[in-house]
Amino acid sequence: MNLKAVFVCTLLLPAFLFGGCLKNVKQGAAPIMPEPLVQPAPAPVEEPKPEPPPEPPKEEPEIDFTELPLEVIGVQQLEEKAGLYNSYSPQISGSEKYIAFEVSYEEFNRIFVFRIDVEPYRRGGKFNFEKVKEVTLGSGAEVKNIEDMFESAFTQSFNYELTWFPKGNSFVFTSNAGLGEYNLFLGSVEKGDAGRSAVQRAMKPKSFGEYLMLTEDLKKDGQAKVSPDGGRIVFTSGRTGNGDLYLLDLASGSLKRLTTSERTDLFPQWSPDGREIVFTSGGKQSHDIHIIRDAGSASQREDVLVRWFFDDVLPTFSPDGKRVSFYTTYNEERDPFNTKRWGLMIIPSDGSAPPAGKELLGYFHLPDVIKDNNQGTAWFPDSRHILYAKSIENDYNPIYIYDVESRTETLVKTGTDINHDITVSPHGLVSFRAQVLGWDRIFVASTTFFQEYLKGTGR
Repeated sequence: MNLKAVFVCTLLLPAFLFGGCLKNVKQGAAPIMPEPLVQPAPAPVEEPKPEPPPEPPKEEPEIDFTELPLEVIGVQQLEEKAGLYNSYSPQISGSEKYIAFEVSYEEFNRIFVFRIDVEPYRRGGKFNFEKVKEVTLGSGAEVKNIEDMFESAFTQSFNYELTWFPKGNSFVFTSNAGLGEYNLFLGSVEKGDAGRSAVQRAMKPKSFGEYLMLTEDLKKDGQAKVSPDGGRIVFTSGRTGNGDLYLLDLASGSLKRLTTSERTDLFPQWSPDGREIVFTSGGKQSHDIHIIRDAGSASQREDVLVRWFFDDVLPTFSPDGKRVSFYTTYNEERDPFNTKRWGLMIIPSDGSAPPAGKELLGYFHLPDVIKDNNQGTAWFPDSRHILYAKSIENDYNPIYIYDVESRTETLVKTGTDINHDITVSPHGLVSFRAQVLGWDRIFVASTTFFQEYLKGTGR
């Protein structure tokens, strides 16, 4: 190699090291000039533009339901296929996009979730329902057809008591997971739901398939209810052998025992502001209505709202939090042993009503009300009207709207029989179960309240 060639190669070596230019030089091409010793100033690097902040969630339209006429309209059956099974306990999500209910046949008990499509209804048609999820643990993969579920030989699994988070599309339910012990589990309809993700980060609970195991105990945990802010869960547990209420903080995973008496405490329900919990407390003979003030705080205290020799169960707050309604065996004959007849009593939540005596009778509102096993009073969002099924002999539990202020009732012509499990969503969407050819099915109905809500939303 001559000196000229050495000189050229020496000058090209930096280019080879930094850019691999030599392999691109063709024979006969013009010689590549060396880079200047003084490099030009690099081009200014543009700062990355900050991402725009996420759009705040759309605020719900403020509707004064007290100024609207109330009517139940457009009753339709959710499940149209026949089948030898029962459906019950419908629960509408806080977003009103989904409805969940339990399906039972022999030893199987699963929870089905359907999407509620309101667009056909907006255009003058009916709601469209699409099954999107089966909630079950310990029984293998999901099956898409209910007929397949009943023809398959799975390990016994019992799943029930679904309750939704007030916001988002997560839920909590009770399951034995095919193992025999009942605990609380958390799931979600949609992937990446904020409620589920927050709990997984904070508590790091065990995963049971796609579900998160919130409690682990050898005694039954159940009847869970999520607080209005989505941060706490109150539930009943038999872990002390008695039946007490516990409070689970989802941000820290801490667990606090709320009640410590020898009585059995059941059916907890949150107040709309999340400060109070009303519940049933009692024994084999009768139950009373208690309330926990400032639940979970250092100033927490328990008060008795009703205590007498009649049986009182399933208390529920009105949407404005001013009233508590519950089922009672009080009747005009004052027969405490006539447990087949239930009525509805409504008292102030502030404790201003007497806990017993003749003065309490002034708060009795309705006789002959159908009491369901786990459904409290179905309040409408105006905190004035209630939807209930009436126990009338040979009339198959007709549904009525009751006006708390005027103490008047109006028959709702649903075209259904043996009505139970009535529930009303935050904006007036109605669901209940009724019998079809001897089997229980879920029905959904709109109202003038829900129609007004849809006018102000993008749903």
